[in-house]
Amino acid sequence: MRRVILYISMLGLFIPFWAQEIPLTSDNYNHYYPQWSPDGDWVVYSKEDATGYNQIYKVLSTGGMETSLTGDNCDHYYPEWSPDGNWFGYEKVDMTNYRQIYKIPSGGGTETGLTSDNYEHYYPQWSPDGNWFVYYRWDTTANYQIYKISSTGGTEIPLTSDNYDDWYAQWSPDGNWVVYSKEDATGYDQIYKVPSTGGAETPLTSDSYTHRYAQWSPDGDWLVYNLEDGGGDYQIYKISSAGGTQIPLTIDNYNHYEPQWSPDGNWIVYYKFDATGYYQIYRVSSTGGTEVPLTSDDYDHWVPQWSPNGNWIVYQKLDATDYWQIYKVASGVGIEEGKFTTITDNDFGATIFTGPLLLPEGKECRVFDITGRPVMLDKIKPGIYFIEVDEEITQKVVKVR
Repeated sequence: MRRVILYISMLGLFIPFWAQEIPLTSDNYNHYYPQWSPDGDWVVYSKEDATGYNQIYKVLSTGGMETSLTGDNCDHYYPEWSPDGNWFGYEKVDMTNYRQIYKIPSGGGTETGLTSDNYEHYYPQWSPDGNWFVYYRWDTTANYQIYKISSTGGTEIPLTSDNYDDWYAQWSPDGNWVVYSKEDATGYDQIYKVPSTGGAETPLTSDSYTHRYAQWSPDGDWLVYNLEDGGGDYQIYKISSAGGTQIPLTIDNYNHYEPQWSPDGNWIVYYKFDATGYYQIYRVSSTGGTEVPLTSDDYDHWVPQWSPNGNWIVYQKLDATDYWQIYKVASGVGIEEGKFTTITDNDFGATIFTGPLLLPEGKECRVFDITGRPVMLDKIKPGIYFIEVDEEITQKVVKVR
């Protein structure tokens, strides 16, 4: 059952009433690039801690004590969970003094280096079956090329090799393709794909605009990405993964960055530099339409990521501590079983019910009337009410008879 949203006006924007940001970290260190565990119980990230280096940390997605997984005199960047949740892959500037691909058990343990040469390796991404990493690296072509390597180590395998820069590689959901950006003969970054086993590249875009950060839809049918438009602003676009017409999902005079698909494929989340003068977290339907801000304050918010169940967005925020912290906010589109019954959506963004109001079990709930006064369940009559669940999410409901 879909959660429905109450909107209130704030700073000229429509802000979801349930959009309460929740900090998962708060100290005097910078935290970067949070990623959900496959089961949604943990968030992993890179933290510049007391060692003076960026280390790999994790924290429960409900908050609590941080757990450090590395602690040496090297920088570690961009941790990624393996599909089975048992490992992290990441970049490490090791004793070679170059960024290499490493992995470590997600429960802690010994790091394993998978590459070791005199080249930089960036942004490793696990294959859907967990058997490979894809990444981009600088090589003897004097350009960035797309490579893959077994997740157990071995020989690096180039998927591209030419006189152009290729970067930001992502696996298709079925593992058969890799999509990436390529600064080709057009002089702009275009979207390309290549078979994950190697072979001929396929250009998906070819125009006078820059395209970056392509992400596959969960069903593999679409790609969403940033496009720098004629006005010099980065917008969110999508295109069929087979190629075709580019479809804009945002069109305004602000920059939008690093779009991510929701697990059900219906929404795109991203960060946007908006009228507040800061980077805020937004979402938009994957078919286009009105953008919905999830944050709106005087702080920057970056790199949002969906929780596996679609209920939450995690991101980094430069908050009042003056450091980048890890936060989460309700997405407003997630699914939770057993929340309410007899629910349908109407045109006013409310939930309609006709029978008794059934609150979710195991949750602390309070019901308020439209004036904000608490209401007993046996006193609910036709009218508008608000339900607060665990002091986090407020839902508008309408009793119609």
